[in-house]
Amino acid sequence: MTDIDTVARLARRYDMPFEDVLFIALNANGVNLECSYNRMRTALRLTNAELFGYASERNELDYYFAVPINNNSPFRVMGNQLSLQEIIIGRTIGLTEDICDSHYPRRNGTSINLNPNTRTSCHGCKFCYTAYQVPCDRKKLKDADDLEAFFNGWMQEHCLSDLSNLIQVSVVTGCYQNGMEICTFLLALKSVLSRHKFKGSIFYLGSQISTEKELSCLTTLRPFSICYSLETFERRELLRDKKRSLTIQRACELMDCAKGLRYETSFSYIVGIESLDVIEKYLGHMKEHVNKFPIVNTLQLHKYHEVTIADPAASNLDYYLKTRKLFERIFSDTKMRPLVWENYRSLWFLKFGNEPLYGIRTP
Repeated sequence: MTDIDTVARLARRYDMPFEDVLFIALNANGVNLECSYNRMRTALRLTNAELFGYASERNELDYYFAVPINNNSPFRVMGNQLSLQEIIIGRTIGLTEDICDSHYPRRNGTSINLNPNTRTSCHGCKFCYTAYQVPCDRKKLKDADDLEAFFNGWMQEHCLSDLSNLIQVSVVTGCYQNGMEICTFLLALKSVLSRHKFKGSIFYLGSQISTEKELSCLTTLRPFSICYSLETFERRELLRDKKRSLTIQRACELMDCAKGLRYETSFSYIVGIESLDVIEKYLGHMKEHVNKFPIVNTLQLHKYHEVTIADPAASNLDYYLKTRKLFERIFSDTKMRPLVWENYRSLWFLKFGNEPLYGIRTP
């Protein structure tokens, strides 16, 4: 059972901030909340200064989480307070059901994530929770006209004269007919953004750009970042058919091509599905094919998921902390580090090894 004493003991054993260990446990366990939905999201303001000495010292008390509803979780929300067992952790702000939006901000509105192709229509990966979200993404962004209308609305809503404040626009989607269709969309996105003084990076997370030709046609997007959504190394049967058709070997070849084209290149992976031995077997090799730290997500099981999706060891918090240590050891000799604002269910929040991590952690 996860409690405050266990979190403190593990933080000392693995030499990690208490806050980081607690947040990993929160993402892995979800919250006990009396409600009618499957998943919630909320901003969280830490209020227990005695517990959170390191975060208080840095004056970094604001975070954001989207987690499953789990009646067996030791984390509980009562009113606007989040507790672990009987110990109050912090105050929830704007708690709501985690619906699937067509777009959402990150980094205090300086980064936008787009779901242009109705993510809730995508089914097949056994671990995905999107199918259990309320779909508020039914209006597709299909072409330049749709994108122009969307960004004009965004600027009007946020009283902006242009998009120069954005550092990144991310496209997170599958469900295109083929790779060239998503490439055409990304090129249209670049054209629209450029008309509104956008100087940041376009980021694509998916698996449908699957040829060197498709990668090469995107050079005008630079600065461009591509993240191949691998999610597993060996348990590829958990992926939908189209997604698992991209093998690990082929993904490495494509990432090498992307690096050669001077794209920021990485992959996404879900910790909790495979054993630590499997992760260690692949990770050192995978590091050689990227120039950006991977998107590392904590597995979140919902009440409709099969428990067999998780590796047996993932029922223990130690598993996640050992995995974090493994990533730190393998990437320690590089400049690649996780970005705290681009992932709310990461293994890193305040530190990477002994290095402090900084950034805006709320939308």
